Amino acid sequence: MKRLTLPFRVKGPILACGADLKGAFALAKGRDAYLFDGFGDLSDLDNYTRYGRAIKAAGKKLGIRPQIVVCDLHPGYFSTQFAKEYTQYVVRCTLYETQHHEAHIASAIIDNRISGEVLGAAFDGTGYGTDGNIWGGEFFTGDAGSFKRIAHLDYIPMPGGEACIREPWRMAVSYLYSAFGRDFLNLETDLLKSVDKKSRIILKEMIDKRINSPFTSSMGRFFDAAGSLILNRRDAFFEAELPVELERIAKANIDSSYGSIDSIKIIKGIVRDIEKRVAAPVISAKFHNSIAGMILNAAGTAKVKKVVLSGGVFQNRYLKDRATKLLSKNGFKVYLHSNVETNDAGIPLGQIAIANARASAFAFNKQ
Repeated sequence: MKRLTLPFRVKGPILACGADLKGAFALAKGRDAYLFDGFGDLSDLDNYTRYGRAIKAAGKKLGIRPQIVVCDLHPGYFSTQFAKEYTQYVVRCTLYETQHHEAHIASAIIDNRISGEVLGAAFDGTGYGTDGNIWGGEFFTGDAGSFKRIAHLDYIPMPGGEACIREPWRMAVSYLYSAFGRDFLNLETDLLKSVDKKSRIILKEMIDKRINSPFTSSMGRFFDAAGSLILNRRDAFFEAELPVELERIAKANIDSSYGSIDSIKIIKGIVRDIEKRVAAPVISAKFHNSIAGMILNAAGTAKVKKVVLSGGVFQNRYLKDRATKLLSKNGFKVYLHSNVETNDAGIPLGQIAIANARASAFAFNKQ
């Protein structure tokens, strides 16, 4: 358990149920928030059971009976299902839903006790968007009381849905198809040579016919696609395997990039370098530098001097350091997480901030 002092007093007791992949929850009362994490992926029954028992035990031990239960907007999250069930048997307890990436930014705002408007970059693998698409490469302006989504990574199909996480070559093919049209079938990258033409055609048809191919703006999936191409790797055997390897090999002291904030143009640049046999560590550095350039461009467009970076992708030290250096050099103040994790384990803190700022006073005074 981690006890945090909030920069505000909550209007009433709150239970924040977090997300799914990094099982975590928080309870808040007065100016105190109590964060509990380490429950793992809640799709695992044992993890989910421990999580549910811990919530009930913590509420009893801390003497906190929630008036608001806040959860993720994703209807399929186990944490969301728990929250909905919880509100059914706790008398006069109100359910409040928050968008995943807004909660990321709100978490960093509270972690750094920031006042006023920020430009927030929320980069991760998966999060349910308000338009029904899979978000994960988002830019917001505002504060916990109200965020405006001002930009996002290009929407790209995920052929096979979540199979793309285990088989990142699928995202590579999807990006190549978006970049080169049907001509991608004739590209001579090492990765495509390792994928038989029949498999490429099947993925193309899945995308064309929208068969199990939801759209995503995920930065995590963009990293997967780039990693698959640069490293010539088809599969991933653990979470963020290829992005971690991309960070590890990125060559230091490379200032060049692909000169674009457009993900499709970046993919084209990567392919050109691969065809020229540019070394993978150099391509990786240029890719990371391009993402940092995206953040700088968004901050410049928004004309907001306080920039918040949150989400699991920012566990990447190369990207985090490069973006911080670039933003600071151009007069922006950069805020990173320090007391809570930048990944989904920090989500409950942001959920508390959003629910407290947006839920009506009536919701907090129903008991």
